[in-house]
Amino acid sequence: MATTVERGRGIGVPRVEDLYRHLDDVRLGSYEGAGSRADRDRVFGTAVELVSPVVTGLLEETRETFLDGEGEVTHVPPAGDGKGGLVARWELSWPAQRAAVNRHEPPETASPIPPIRVIAWFGAAFTHGHLRGSTAGDWPLQVLDAADARRQEPILRAIIEAELHQRIFDGGWTMIRSYAKRHA
Repeated sequence: MATTVERGRGIGVPRVEDLYRHLDDVRLGSYEGAGSRADRDRVFGTAVELVSPVVTGLLEETRETFLDGEGEVTHVPPAGDGKGGLVARWELSWPAQRAAVNRHEPPETASPIPPIRVIAWFGAAFTHGHLRGSTAGDWPLQVLDAADARRQEPILRAIIEAELHQRIFDGGWTMIRSYAKRHA
């Protein structure tokens, strides 16, 4: 019998497989076939490990393109989120972002501008893990091998662009070094 994933392969729709696998997980109460929470946690950890080079590469590309190579890319591996789930994250932080505050808040209480974040999380009540940014929605994290990880690139690019735009919106365009140099 063909599974939903086998029937659902589409040409030109890069994440149809992820969405069908996501639906299979929800329908079956498993994460890529893993049933117990401990086994699903292992699937999540493997997914984070496999997608990490893709996320790191895209953040490095963003650093080179927009920040003239300034800044640091960091990765925090999966750890407890304090609520019974797991969370991992990748961040891109740079000097101008760290020095900036939210321009939409009163200067005396303005909050700092956070780094660009890509987050993988597996909430305590979730069936499986998800990808997100600090301001963007959630996407299924359906990664069992390197090909699955590479297929996440369009979503990861969208997350990173949304994060970058939010930092510009909150902190101002001058934080983007390559652009600011062009228009100094």
